[in-house]
Amino acid sequence: MFHIVYSRHYWNHDEQGQFTNTHTIMRNVPYDNLHKHSSALEGYKITADKQAEEYAEEKNISTENFFSSECYLVDDEEYFKTYQDEYPDTYQGSPGLIPAEEDYYNDYGQKNNFMLVHDFNKDYTWFGKDFTQEQIDQAYEDRDNKNIKEIVDSYAA
Repeated sequence: MFHIVYSRHYWNHDEQGQFTNTHTIMRNVPYDNLHKHSSALEGYKITADKQAEEYAEEKNISTENFFSSECYLVDDEEYFKTYQDEYPDTYQGSPGLIPAEEDYYNDYGQKNNFMLVHDFNKDYTWFGKDFTQEQIDQAYEDRDNKNIKEIVDSYAA
């Protein structure tokens, strides 16, 4: 499978560099559709540009630093590559609530449906749970209680 990704590139005048916002347009596209979708990338870009501009206007977001956009294909191996895949000997896990399976090395909007038009195989993509604030608070409390228990146990030993 492959994935169709849309990126918008902006200048960051304060830092004298650039940054990119990237979103998935189509996810889990079967390779037998490769020719159809690769030849339609420019059309996807035009549509996504329009959607991004309308969103920015609706939300009153400045686009004065915008300088280019693109649509491109990303293979499964690259799309779902994690930090653990990239650094197998040194990966210690991600901070917070991100499972190792979702700690993606490149952010193509894998866990975001903002500009997603179609997911060809929703069962294939493993998404993390959408935590409510209550669940987030509970996860932090559980982690803090675990850390306290480990500290207490270490003094008892």
